[in-house]
This record gives sequence, structure tokens and C-alpha cells, in this order.
Amino acid sequence: MRVIAVICTLLLILVLAGCNVVLTANHDYAEVYAFISSDGSEHRRLIIDGIKDAADLYNANLEVYNINLTDDEESSINLIKKAVRRTTKAIIITPAENQQLYKQLERAREKGIHLIYLDSEGPDDIPGTYIYSDNELAAEKAGQMLAEGMKHRGKAVMLNISSDDPKALERQNGFCKAMEEYQQISIINIFDCNGSKENTQKTLNDILAAFPEINGVFAACPEIAAGTAAALSQWKQEVKIVGFDFTEETSELLRKGQIFGYVSQNSYKIGYEAVETALNIISGQAVPDRIDTGCEVRTMYSMSQK
Repeated sequence: MRVIAVICTLLLILVLAGCNVVLTANHDYAEVYAFISSDGSEHRRLIIDGIKDAADLYNANLEVYNINLTDDEESSINLIKKAVRRTTKAIIITPAENQQLYKQLERAREKGIHLIYLDSEGPDDIPGTYIYSDNELAAEKAGQMLAEGMKHRGKAVMLNISSDDPKALERQNGFCKAMEEYQQISIINIFDCNGSKENTQKTLNDILAAFPEINGVFAACPEIAAGTAAALSQWKQEVKIVGFDFTEETSELLRKGQIFGYVSQNSYKIGYEAVETALNIISGQAVPDRIDTGCEVRTMYSMSQK
């Protein structure tokens, strides 16, 4: 009965704080806490799914919280403070540039709590295990796929995510590295579409008006891929689209042949590996500083097999 009471109390606190929680703990306090910044993306949803499934499989004493350090900093930091004060053995977190967060992470390290960073590296002076999908390598594979669709010749553009996102440069570098291998493909330019479907449609219409001979587009996120497909539906020429990451919308566009393919981060595996890493730490095993979960490649053919 005490466990039920604790769970009910925690749920009430989180409803009042505006945060979601998934509890798989079998004791009064969890040994592992996961704090995931929820941005509404399929990528983050799959990370959480991976965490939940691994916790269920291993019967892990773990709690998962959605946090929002931008719009609800105080409640989010308070949740992390509670985890640091308890007999926690590992914290899984998607880090952000936030001084209050850094203070809590530093306190966690001082208490011997192992930190597992997902998706982005933590502060240089607060070490932990970094679990990620190599965006540069994934974008290089996307570039190779686009070159194949373009039959290794023609003109391409890259429509990138916001330049404020550190992953924008990684995806740009990977794509450009791939294109260097194809002498008969030239990159017209790289445009910042800020991850917006509407911005993409306007930008691409302007690009096609100036360069109607373009026959390849690398869309650096699902929203950009969807905007690219929408814009191209108004033009007659054949242009291959390769995307990065996916949503239900872009998966459907792939099935219809409106997108040539996409490369995605192995989001589910990021979450799953995080739980396995935490459990290895608790059992006294050594864990690496970095774990690359790889990427997934999808084409119209591979989707038709599902």
C-alpha cells in the first residue's frame, strides 16, 4: 500500500507541475531517473519508447519524466533536484544549455551519480556517458543516397534546420563530404529553412524559379522534407528528395514515391541503450564514454516490404 501511496503522490505533484511521468519503480525511490526534454518530435518520442521498453524488459527501478527547461524551468529543475537528493545511482538526461541544470548535474557528479547524456553532449567539465546517433555520418549516407537518385549527375541543394542547432553543421558537413565524391554533381547552395514546412515551400519555390535545372534536394528534417514535397507538387520537373529523420507524414510520402528515401537517427535505440548502460553501471560494469547507436536507412522499396 505504501508504494501505491508514493506513486499517487508523485502523480499529483507532476500534474500540478505540468509534467508527464512514467513509473516503473518497484521501491519507494528509483535507482535511475530519466529526464527527457519533450519537443513534440518523433525522434524524442521514440527515445522515450526505447527507455520504457528497456525498463519493462529488465524490470528496472526507473522513473521517466518529461521536462521543459524553456517554458517551465522551475518545475523541471525541482524534479531533477529531488533525484539528486535521493539514493539515485544514474541519471539519464537530454541536456540543454542551462546554468541551473549544470548546477544540479555538478551536484550529481559530486554524489557519485553517473550521468548519461542523450542526443547532445553534456558540459565539458561534467563528464558522463554520451549516447547518440552520429549526425554527420548519417547525413553523409543521405548524400550518397541522393547522388544515387540523381544518377550521379546534376545540381543539388540542401535545405537545413536552424543554424542555431549544433546538429545543423554536422548534417551540412556530412552531406558536403558525400557530394565531394561525385564530380558531376554541384551544390547550388545550402539554405536555412529553420525546420519549417512553410518556410521550406517559399524558399524552394524561389530556388526553383532561379535554378529550374535542380534535380536533387537534401531535406535536413521531416518538416523540411514535407515542405519540399509540397512545393515540388506544383512544378513539372523530376527532383529527388532525401530526408533526415521521419514522421508519419514523410513515411507516407515515401510510400507514395514523393520522397526518394531518408536516413534517420536510431532514436529508439538511444533510449534503450541508455537503460542498459544505467543497469550496467549499477551492476559495477565499466561503460564507454561514447556510444554511437548508428542510423537507419529507408527507401520506398524497404517501406513496401513492411
